[in-house]
Amino acid sequence: MDIRQQLFNAVYTLGQHQEIKNITVNDILQEASVSRGSFYKYFADKYDVINCYYQESMTEIFKDCHEYTWEGIFTKSLTYLKSHQAFFKMTFQDTGQNSFTDFFRSELVREFSNTIIIHSTHQSLSTDEQKALHFYVDGFVSYIRRWALTDMRQPTTELGHDLHLFMPELLCRIQLNLRH
Repeated sequence: MDIRQQLFNAVYTLGQHQEIKNITVNDILQEASVSRGSFYKYFADKYDVINCYYQESMTEIFKDCHEYTWEGIFTKSLTYLKSHQAFFKMTFQDTGQNSFTDFFRSELVREFSNTIIIHSTHQSLSTDEQKALHFYVDGFVSYIRRWALTDMRQPTTELGHDLHLFMPELLCRIQLNLRH
């Protein structure tokens, strides 16, 4: 296994039991059995490795999303989060700078914007569509965070449906050319 993957595995393992903000580089090194020099060969600090891990998660969440409807994209995302429930419950506890909550919010805006631009006739979002998207993503993340912190009791398909139901009409009117 390569060193980067060992470090990602360490972040994941540690993140299941303690808040990300409390994890130190030393904790990561000890869990990964990696030297400090090897760590700094790949990452600048703990936030760098954690953000790279988050990015890997987002890549996995949105992989093949062109094959889904909006509701399918939401359900697929929720299913991924639920399959790593302990980790995401801990990561959603942090808020503010360098938190997963803020990272997730900015990535969703980017991913949803890209989905619209790539899979519709839109070459860009209008100012009103951008506002609607930001408004929606803020609520989306808040709802997902609450769901994660309360043990993800609502079934993913039901929550995916709810999230689609509450999508602003301005965004729903954009026809996507998705496979399913």
